[in-house]
Amino acid sequence: MKKKIWLIASLVIGLVALFFVLRFVSFKEVLDSFMAADTKNIVGYLLISVSIMIVLAWRWKTILKSQNLKVPFLNIFNYMIVGYGISYLTPSAKIGGEPIRALLLSNHDIKFPKALSSVIIDKTIEISSSALFFFMGAILVVFKFALPGKTSVMLILSSTILLGGMIFIYHRLASGKGFILGLFHLLKIDRIKSLKITEYKIKNFEGLIIKFFQHDKKYFLMAMLMSLIAWILMFLEFKLVLLMLGQDVSFTAIFLIVSFLGAAFLFPIPLGLGAVEASQVFVFPMIGMKSVAGIALALLTRARDIVWSIIGLILLSYYGLSAKKTIKKAYVNHDMEK
Repeated sequence: MKKKIWLIASLVIGLVALFFVLRFVSFKEVLDSFMAADTKNIVGYLLISVSIMIVLAWRWKTILKSQNLKVPFLNIFNYMIVGYGISYLTPSAKIGGEPIRALLLSNHDIKFPKALSSVIIDKTIEISSSALFFFMGAILVVFKFALPGKTSVMLILSSTILLGGMIFIYHRLASGKGFILGLFHLLKIDRIKSLKITEYKIKNFEGLIIKFFQHDKKYFLMAMLMSLIAWILMFLEFKLVLLMLGQDVSFTAIFLIVSFLGAAFLFPIPLGLGAVEASQVFVFPMIGMKSVAGIALALLTRARDIVWSIIGLILLSYYGLSAKKTIKKAYVNHDMEK
């Protein structure tokens, strides 16, 4: 009941925020922006969006390969879409679909602890590479644009904290100390009897993650390279979106747009309702563009994510039946020491 109340409350907050943002926008101008789009840019945008998902799926496959786990690439690609869709629809800062990805690997006789460790490694690399690129981009943006003082401080401070946190986690993993066991103790997750989590199981589970960062350096570098490729493709994706809207901007400006868009999804609101549109209304005037272009970009980005989510839910309905049978076994009967 508490979860339902929280979900409803977050949706209401998002819808109210969206209403106030859209009150100041002319839908005719937004529609005109879309109508002027070049067909070539639209096709290029779609191809790059699919390419990004392929690269992310290949990164996950590389991590699974480091653990001697063989899963057909098509399945990995489909599971990635499912996870992306679930994360987008839940108020969980784009992490709600990660356990689902791990559960779907149960279809290939992969024990849940090992499956989940591959997902956590994938997410750690994603966040760490994002932290590094975000920090470098924040420095460039602050020197490139005459941003308000508070905005500059916020960008530098948030990027430094994020990068510092990831450096700390990497240091812990590379030195073999880990951080998950300490986190479980801090949050008292290990005291939840229904989860049947013991300190021994956590240590064995974390050992799989430490092994990757300590010994699988070749796979780690390959995964980081794929993250870089995904970032380059994402910038090209937004470049094409803006060209579709008749706006030709620098990649530094695109970084600022992407940064605020990413921050908007950190708010615990399904679909980022209101937060996404507000972020673009705020950032577009900073780079000398009309707010209506920001709303058009936000709506187009939302449409793309909704399409991915629909595809993900369809795939979940296909794979979920077989995965559902293994959920109890995955959570309860798969001992981490085996």
